[in-house]
Amino acid sequence: MSISLPSRSCRSLPQVSTACAPPVSAQAPSVKASQVSPPRSDAWQKRMTDTFEPAARGQGVNLGGATSQVSDAGPGFGAPSSGAVYNASQPWLSVNNVGAPYNSNMQLISPEQKSQFKFTNTFTNTTGQPQTITLWNKVGEKGGPNDGQNFDKSTPKTFTLQPGQSQTVAFDNNSSVAWCVSKDGSAKPGANSGQTWGEATFGNAATGWSGYNTSQISPAGHNGNMSISNEATGKTVTQANAWQTPSDDPAGRDVGVPAGPMNLRTVLG
Repeated sequence: MSISLPSRSCRSLPQVSTACAPPVSAQAPSVKASQVSPPRSDAWQKRMTDTFEPAARGQGVNLGGATSQVSDAGPGFGAPSSGAVYNASQPWLSVNNVGAPYNSNMQLISPEQKSQFKFTNTFTNTTGQPQTITLWNKVGEKGGPNDGQNFDKSTPKTFTLQPGQSQTVAFDNNSSVAWCVSKDGSAKPGANSGQTWGEATFGNAATGWSGYNTSQISPAGHNGNMSISNEATGKTVTQANAWQTPSDDPAGRDVGVPAGPMNLRTVLG
């Protein structure tokens, strides 16, 4: 949903993989915020495609731009960004919803609000130190399909969790995001380098599927323990089964969730 800094060509939209582990059936406060490079090889391109959901048919599906701010994923999101395109032949070049304005496809919510939203991720800090989370759209602020990870080109959402604290974030339809603990407590360029990354797509507009995984492919790295669980099924991935190379088998790494709600829980240790 993850490779030398600053241009890691992360997987931006899912496509079918027979090697994938079987899929399981299935206005909030604002968040403080602080050229796409082509994939390098066929193996790289295969790795950079989210493998946890089936592909839409056709070479490209124009998902259009929305004119309404009303979303069935919940209240309070910005209008879906214009120009969203699913590229079936080159999924890593797909453009997902990033909200209009940018990053308004994500919002911090209270526990009491969670039932109002279709897609959520609840982050919990189990370490003994405050942890600042950087959370970014894979599509960059100027529309580059993989520029969101480059904090000199795009601004991530950030929030800080005290030891034992949790925070839920809600996501709009067709959002493809990644996150990690900032290595220096900032959202400066490179703050996500070397850290274990989590990745998720929520309600892919072309296929309906959602999914999640962990990655330690550079500029992600091996600093920090992370587990991501589907609250409905308990299916969990951790840094132990994170992506390590672009040619890894997605089975046991990517978790696909058919169309419908997906509520994740990310534990940072």
